[in-house]
Amino acid sequence: MLWALAAFVASFSWATADLISKHLMNHRGENRYHTLWARFIASNIPMGIALWFQGVPHIGPNFWWAYPTVIVGDTVASIFYITALQEAPISLTVPLLSSAPLFMLLTSSVILREFPSVRGSLGVILVVTGAYLLNLHMAKGGVLMPLKELVRSKASRLVMGAAFIFSIDTAFGKMVLQSTNVAFFGLTYCLGMGVAMLPVLLYKTGTVPVKKLATPSFFALGILFGTGIVSFLYAMGETNIAYVSGVGRLSMVIAVLYGKFFFKEQHISQRIAGSLVILCGVVLILLH
Repeated sequence: MLWALAAFVASFSWATADLISKHLMNHRGENRYHTLWARFIASNIPMGIALWFQGVPHIGPNFWWAYPTVIVGDTVASIFYITALQEAPISLTVPLLSSAPLFMLLTSSVILREFPSVRGSLGVILVVTGAYLLNLHMAKGGVLMPLKELVRSKASRLVMGAAFIFSIDTAFGKMVLQSTNVAFFGLTYCLGMGVAMLPVLLYKTGTVPVKKLATPSFFALGILFGTGIVSFLYAMGETNIAYVSGVGRLSMVIAVLYGKFFFKEQHISQRIAGSLVILCGVVLILLH
């Protein structure tokens, strides 16, 4: 069950990294692309420490084609996500990523030939149902209104697009992990994402904020994000990626609480109710 603990650590680390990111963008006026780039570059510190202990592995053949696929896809998905995080409440943005496990059921079955058990599948479905309940206030205009809002809202479309891309890239990411080890993949992933973001930074802002990496906020952001990556990759290497993603959705519960206490966001009671449904789903996933 160590994979479950690792997945929870990842969810906590990423939710807290999102909290810091939103604070930097919305309350301190930091550029979204600078913030996203810093998440990956500063993450190389925990990645490097992990590689020091784990060592450089033999690199399998799948690495050379699956790795660039992950980098390209995750760069696009990360830009989608950071944009939505800046423009929409954190208690909505993070929960919408819960759609990833549903996509994962399809992508992991097709790409990796991994088929969740009935109990595990039910757990993932409950996680997604909980996300619907988190947005229940939108149902005042009709039961399908929360789903229609996904189409009408730019932020929702961006998050759903990010969730879909992440679900595909996670499957390819496991291929990369199977060709290396957790630390090496984590380090090359963060370096690759940082390099891939450079053309975006130069095009959108004309600057590369190297000096900001030394500030406490950006440093903490990178440490948390990197810790999440190490934990998630470890869990992903131990069990079915659909289950890992399901437990990782606990980040939405944490994000709802962050939204209440740090940003005074609304509709918290119904989102807590949705969180309880999510927890039931996570229990089923853990008991598979």
